Amino acid sequence: MRYIIFAIIVFSLNKAVSQPCINPVTSNCFDAITEGSQFLMSTPGNVDFVFDEMREYVTGITLSGKTMLRLDVREDIAGACKWKLIMYIDNNMHLPDFEWEPLVTYGTTGANPELGLIEVKVYNGCGTPLQSGVYQVFNNIQYDVIEIIPDGPRIIPAPCDGSQVNGPGSYVTDYNEFNFTIDYRIKPGYLLRSGAYQIKIHFCLVEV
Repeated sequence: MRYIIFAIIVFSLNKAVSQPCINPVTSNCFDAITEGSQFLMSTPGNVDFVFDEMREYVTGITLSGKTMLRLDVREDIAGACKWKLIMYIDNNMHLPDFEWEPLVTYGTTGANPELGLIEVKVYNGCGTPLQSGVYQVFNNIQYDVIEIIPDGPRIIPAPCDGSQVNGPGSYVTDYNEFNFTIDYRIKPGYLLRSGAYQIKIHFCLVEV
């Protein structure tokens, strides 16, 4: 029987220096008087896909709402806080860099999965993410980025019309604009090599 396990390690990076996530020169999205900006994520660790039935290889497995991001962004100087939110893919420097990292493989037939296999969907109550509610795939490139909220003109909360809100605000007062839900989907087909594979998906909130 074919048996494949995919493990996704989910990380949050708040104003971090890590590959596509670079610390800003300034720090206007931080209020030192209070507890400062917060980036809260519900995913405790791995998101695991286990394929052990033939129908799952064709129809795929969807894990809905496995990650929830809640933002609480404070402002130090009025009108100066603007941020972006991205996710990027990381195969732990495995070579070739377009494949998942194999933890263990079985047999000699079949190909290793490529990074573009994982599909992600980001959405919230106001439709603020780019491509809100639409499944997207990463390119087969190490550290490829999917933008959730891009670096664009500053928009503060209130409209709830699909605008990419990127100013100060909180999930406490504007839940539908500062809360993001992420679904994951994999449809491997029959051509992959049986085994266990791993990637990392980083979520990064940085000031711009």
